Amino acid sequence: MRWRWLAGLVAAIAVVGYVVGGNGMWDRVSNDFMKEDKPYGPGDFRLRGDKVLSMKLTNPETTFKPREERSDPNRAEPTEAWMGNVSEIANRRSVRILGGNLDGEVTRRFEEPAQRADWWLAPDWSTLYLATGWMDYHEEPAPGERYTPQLTQLFKSTDQGATWERLEWPEGQNISFLRFLDAERGYLIGWGPRIWRTEDGGEHWEELPVPDGACNPENERQQFDLVALGRDNVLRMAYFDPESGTSPVYALPWGEDTPRLELTLPQHTVSDIVANEQGMVYVLAREGRPRHLTAAEERDQPRPSSVWGWNGETLQELHEFAPQLVGYALYLTPEEGLLFDGVDDSSLLGSDITAVSYDGGGSWKIEDEGRSAQGGYYDAQTGERWRVSGYSLYRREIP
Repeated sequence: MRWRWLAGLVAAIAVVGYVVGGNGMWDRVSNDFMKEDKPYGPGDFRLRGDKVLSMKLTNPETTFKPREERSDPNRAEPTEAWMGNVSEIANRRSVRILGGNLDGEVTRRFEEPAQRADWWLAPDWSTLYLATGWMDYHEEPAPGERYTPQLTQLFKSTDQGATWERLEWPEGQNISFLRFLDAERGYLIGWGPRIWRTEDGGEHWEELPVPDGACNPENERQQFDLVALGRDNVLRMAYFDPESGTSPVYALPWGEDTPRLELTLPQHTVSDIVANEQGMVYVLAREGRPRHLTAAEERDQPRPSSVWGWNGETLQELHEFAPQLVGYALYLTPEEGLLFDGVDDSSLLGSDITAVSYDGGGSWKIEDEGRSAQGGYYDAQTGERWRVSGYSLYRREIP
C-alpha cells in the first residue's frame, strides 16, 4: 500500500508539472546585496530600477569576549552584560528603513526602537507609511491586566525615507497592518480587531465597525486571520469561527462604512485573498483550524493548502495541493495568472515553491525554486520575483 501511495503522489505531481531544482531559473543581479548592514539580513525589500528600499526588523548586534578574557574559557561570554539578558535584547530591537542603489551603498535612513512593524510603499515610491510597536520586556502587566502595554507610533515620509513626519496616533492603540489604495486613502488594522480609515493621507482617522464574531471579549489583542485589499478596492477580512468550524470572509468596499458577509469557507483557515478589478475573488486557505486553536496532538496532521474561487454567487474549490506544499501567499500576475507562493516542508531544510495557473486555477505548473531563501518578494505589477540567498540577489520573471 505504501508503494501504491507513493506512485500515486508522483503521478499527481507530474500531472501539474513539478520541476525539481531551479537550474537556469534565476538571473544573478548582485553578489553583495545589502551586505554592509549588520546584523545581516535583507529585510522586507523593494526594488525599482536600480534603487532599493527595505524595512528591516533587527536584533541588536551581540559580540563575545575572546577566550583569554572569559571568566570560564570553555563558555562563551558576552562582551557586555546586557548582551546576555533576553529582556534587554528584546528592548533593543529596532526597525530600520534602508535605501540606496544596487550598484552602490545602501544606508540606514531611519531607525526606531520596535519589536513589531509594518509598512506601505506607494507603487511610484512617492509616499511611505510605517507603523511601529515597542514594549518594555522588563515591565510586568499592571494589576488586573493581562498584557504589558505596547507603545505604538505612526510615521510618514514623502521622500523615500530621507525625512519623516510622526503622525498623531494614540500610543495605546496597536497597528498591525497597513492597507492603502493610494497615498491619501487607506486603512489601519490593529488588535481587537479594530479598523481605521483615512481619506487625507493620515491627517484624520475614522474608526469603522468590525464583525461581532471577529472579537473575543477575553482577548483584547485578538486579530483577523487575514486582511487583504483587492484590485477592486475592497478590503476583505477573514477569521475562523470555532463554533461553526468555518471562516467567514467580510467585504468592505471603499466608501462604505460597515463590512458585509461575502462568503463562508468551511473547515479551512484563510491564508490570503486576491481579487481582480472585476471583483473575482480567489482565496488561499489551509484545511482545518488555526494552529493556536488546534489540539497539540493534532498539529502534525496533514493540512493541505487549497485555492478557492468566488464569483459573487458561487464558491468553488479550484485546486488542492499535495499536503507537503504549504501556501503562504497568493498573487495575481500581470497577465491575470494565479501565483501560489509557499514551501515544500517534506525535508528538514525545506524548499521554496511556486505554482502558477493561467486558466483560473484549473491546472498548475509547480516549480521548486531551491532551498528556503533569506528574503524575497513578488512584484505583481511587473511580474518580477526576487530572491536573496547568502549575499546574492536573484531575479526571475513570472508574467
